[in-house]
Amino acid sequence: MQFYAPQLDYLVKRWNGTYYQSNIYVYGAYGTATFQNQNGGAGLGGIEADSESRKYFISGKYEKMWANLGPDFYHAEFRLGAAPYEAEFNEIASWFMIQYQYHPMLLKKEAITPLIRLFYKSVLFETGVSTDGDWMLNFMFHF
Repeated sequence: MQFYAPQLDYLVKRWNGTYYQSNIYVYGAYGTATFQNQNGGAGLGGIEADSESRKYFISGKYEKMWANLGPDFYHAEFRLGAAPYEAEFNEIASWFMIQYQYHPMLLKKEAITPLIRLFYKSVLFETGVSTDGDWMLNFMFHF
């Protein structure tokens, strides 16, 4: 299945502590899904929470997709990370993370992926390889 859609994110709550920041987000998308050479509408909704200091990171999310074609799909994801140094805002922040994904609808129900995250101001880049050899690449730019 392939899914193409614009996504809207909303920050529900943010806590700014002296040495940490925590967030809760909700998000949704609606677009086109392709399943077994057929196209149809599909929607996605999710919730994500994270907390980080300049040294440690933890996050979790749950999302579900409803499609006119094929099965509904949901998954959960958890991440733990540590930074090798404490970066300032005008420096590139780097993180070493471990990601666990649970996909009950897929043949491979679980995936563990060590990854590296690089973040500079509003640009995020992540890459890693799962223990099964599957590559991951994420790029994000916040407006």
